[in-house]
This record gives sequence, C-alpha cells and structure tokens, in this order.
Amino acid sequence: MSRTAISTLGLVVAVLLGVTACSSSGKSSSNGSKGPAPIVIGNVGSYSGAQASSEAGAEQIIKAWAKWVNAHGGIRGHQVKLIVKDDQNDPAKALAAVKELVQQDKAVAIVGEQSNGDAAWAKYVASAGVPVVGGLAINTPFLTNPDFFPSGTNALALSYAVLANAKTKGGPFAFLYCAESPLCAQSVPLYQGLAKAVGVKLPVLTKVSGSAPDYTAQCVALKNAHVKSFQVGSSAAVAFKVAQACRNQGVTSTLLAAGGSVTQAWTEQKAVDGTVSAESNFPFTDSSTPATKQYQEAKAKYASGIGGAEGEVAAGAWAAGKLFEAAVAGSPQGDITSASVKQGLYTLKNETLGGLTPPLTFTEGKTALINCYFVIQVTGGKVTAPQGLKTTCAPDAVIGAIASQLS
Repeated sequence: MSRTAISTLGLVVAVLLGVTACSSSGKSSSNGSKGPAPIVIGNVGSYSGAQASSEAGAEQIIKAWAKWVNAHGGIRGHQVKLIVKDDQNDPAKALAAVKELVQQDKAVAIVGEQSNGDAAWAKYVASAGVPVVGGLAINTPFLTNPDFFPSGTNALALSYAVLANAKTKGGPFAFLYCAESPLCAQSVPLYQGLAKAVGVKLPVLTKVSGSAPDYTAQCVALKNAHVKSFQVGSSAAVAFKVAQACRNQGVTSTLLAAGGSVTQAWTEQKAVDGTVSAESNFPFTDSSTPATKQYQEAKAKYASGIGGAEGEVAAGAWAAGKLFEAAVAGSPQGDITSASVKQGLYTLKNETLGGLTPPLTFTEGKTALINCYFVIQVTGGKVTAPQGLKTTCAPDAVIGAIASQLS
C-alpha cells in the first residue's frame, strides 16, 4: 500500500478514536463560434514533491485521455479542454489551485484528481457545486463527501482486501508500517479489527523505517511467527528493501499490497515476485475487452514514455476520464454544466465502464462506497490478473459501519 493510502487509513482511525459561494453553472455551450464551445474540466495533483513518483503516471494518462477523446470527436460534439494544476503536495496550494479552476477557468468538474491535499478543498468544491469525478479513491473525501464520485475502490475496502488475500494464504499475516509518520501507527487498530472480521491471525505488527541500515529484526520476527504473508505499509522503495532483506534470510512469505502501489517497476525486482495486490481499477496490463484495449492503444499513442510509472494509479486516471464521459452522455440535453454532469452521474447504476471499474452506483445526497476490487499478481517478471476483470467485494455492512463514523 502506498504512503498516501496508509495516511488516509491513519486519518480514518484518528476519527474513530476521537484523536482528531461561487457559481456552479460552469457552462459549456455554443458561444457564437463555428462549433460548440469546449467542455472545460480541471485536474489537480501532487505531481511534484514527496509523492511525485506515485502520481507521475496519472498525470500522463489523464492528458492522454483528453487527447484521445478530442481525436475521436470529443464528448457529445464538444472538445475537452483539460487544465492540469500541480499542488506540489501542499494543501494550501491545492486549495488555491481548485479555486482558480472553479472561479477563473470555469471548470464544470474536477476529473481524476491526484491531490494528497484534497481534504483541504473538499468542502469548498462541494459548496461551489462542482463535482469531483474519479481520482484517488483511497483518499478520505471519497468516503465522506457526496460530491466526490469515486471511479474505484475506497481505502477501507482495500484494507479488507489485503486481509482477505492473507486468509487465502492459509496462515498468519504480518503488517509492517512506516515509522516516519504517526498516521501509519494509527492504522494498526484498523488492521487488528479487520483481521478479526476476516479471521486472520496478526502476530506481527512492527515499524519499518526507510532510513534503517537493515531489516534483520523485522525479518526474524516474520520467520519466527511463521507468517504466510505480509504487507509493508510504506513506499515501494522501502517495500523492495524489506522484501530483499527477508528473502536473503530465507523468508518465503508472500508480499501483499493494495492502493495502487504496484507498478511496472515491480516486475524488475525479483524479491517482490509473487506479490498479490488488491486494486481499485482494472488490471493495468489487460487488453481483453474493447474498453481495456482502448486504454492500451491510447497509452501507446499518447503516453508511450510512461515506463515503470504505469500502474493502477495511472489506470485509475483513465477510468476517471471515462467516468466523466459516461456522466456527460447520461446528462440532460443542452448546456453541459456542473449540475448536468451530476445528473448524468446519478443515472449510473452498477456501471463498470466496460470492465474498467468495480460496479459504480451514485445516488443524490449519498456518499458512494465502492467496496469491490480487482486482484493482480507480480509473477515471472510480469503483472498478471489471476481473476481477469472479475471483482471481489468487501462486505458492505463492515465497510459501511466504519465509514459511518467519519461523517
């Protein structure tokens, strides 16, 4: 799981433990020119700063999506004008960027957001009436804000998925969480609770630091507890180091992941071969359906340099763009506005966008909890999808009970 996902879970647990007016019209209509005016949409992401490596692929893919759409006739005859803002991993800059998109650029929606500071602007964008369509579904606003329309699985369901995948390994599970942030430690109670719900033993809960000289103590703990699987709740670089250290000491436990941490870069690391990961969106190497084949074609044409940054986060940006297309297609005829985009979203029931997403259903005034997920595996230097485009679901009652405490 990525650092962003772990931080989100920390915020969730902090809440559970008690620790812690602009126009919405945004019209896109004919303005006297020869053709319909473009549909203006915004995107904000932490494309530089501490999480840049995690978000870089998403920036490339959302731009590729816009180019692909425009090259194929636009949406309902309108070209898409995509305006991308970098918040530099700074919540204050994130809020300023979103205000500029809404007030100055007149964006009808924020599409595929990758902002680690989205909690800082969630209430503002809701008050402005501008929908957030897809993006980092592992972030807290997608669990609490009805104006955030997820295109993938939420953080709570992905955590459940990790424990469910651990159960299939038939033995104890270990959770190694980052030492750099108190939020990582705050995710421990959530894992303990979910482990009980799933029926998995969790004998090892310990910190890992990215700057540690070695991970002998952690690896010995895994070995002595006879764990069959483990998760490193930190950056991919730390996961690689821990996995290599433990392999060197004879640990054969399967590495588990979630939240988009697995990318093509993982296929080059022998120590993480065999990793099983729960994903918010379709397996990013799939080309078995028209929808996933289109993604592969667009990526090859407009984001050919994505390389090791390709992963679930990037694929999620594509899914967000396709969700926006579906929203506009389902919206009332006439001007395309923030309000009409929302109306289009409310028409979607159990929508998978051709297999790109888990079933999506949106209801006016209610937060959408998307609890189903995909599974991928790193094996033999490739990313595979053992279940194809079939999803597995965390229990709605379990996830809903936790999420209800956040509002």
